[in-house]
Amino acid sequence: MAETITPWWQAVDEAVASLVGALAAAAARAGNRGGRKRPRGRARPKRGSNSTRRHLADVIRSHRLAPGVAADRDTIAALFTGHRGLVTDPVLVVAVARACGIVAGRKLTAKEAARLRAASIRIAKLIARAEAADRAAMRAAPPEPVVPVAPPEPVVPVAPPEPVVPVAPPEPVAAPEPVEVPVDVPSPREPDVVAVPVPREPDVVAVPVPREPDVVPVPAVPPAVPVDRPAAPGEPGRRWLLVAAALLLLVVVAVLVALFAAG
Repeated sequence: MAETITPWWQAVDEAVASLVGALAAAAARAGNRGGRKRPRGRARPKRGSNSTRRHLADVIRSHRLAPGVAADRDTIAALFTGHRGLVTDPVLVVAVARACGIVAGRKLTAKEAARLRAASIRIAKLIARAEAADRAAMRAAPPEPVVPVAPPEPVVPVAPPEPVVPVAPPEPVAAPEPVEVPVDVPSPREPDVVAVPVPREPDVVAVPVPREPDVVPVPAVPPAVPVDRPAAPGEPGRRWLLVAAALLLLVVVAVLVALFAAG
């Protein structure tokens, strides 16, 4: 992005360019006529600007055109580039112009010297005004907002890494020698003879058979006249109870007989 040039500095650049252009034109005339005469038919050698500046510096020193000013070829080269510290020195500017006239065989007039001196003084005034205008513009400009800067994060000290202890490689392990292990092989044996109990016939238990009761002659009774009477309460139940008790008694007797026979 090109820098914006303010009007006051633009006026300074234009004045410097005008003064440098006048000096460059005088130096060009001095370079064209300052060499020695060459034989007819020989090509003109090209003389560089360095030799011209050196020649001008020698003329200034020999004719004492700028007393108290160190005028060498580097100073004259900087003057031709428009150095602001040199173009504002009227003594140096007039001395260079007079040296150019001496080399070119044309003496600088008093009017031309006065014009160059005035141009150098005017450039110095323009530079002073431009610097004052810059300071005023800086004072009038609003201050730039101050951006708060976050404090730097605390530096956490890092412990140095622990030294690495070299570990010796493990020694090679020899393969174990085969060891013969005696193995007891059981000899085959005959199968065991298992005694199988032979079932025996069940014992015959003599079960007493109840005998029929003796028949007792009962005298004849004259037939009774049937009389219808109601059955007593609980009589059927007592009969069934007696029958059940008789059956249970028979079962108990049979069990006792069987246990006795088994023992």
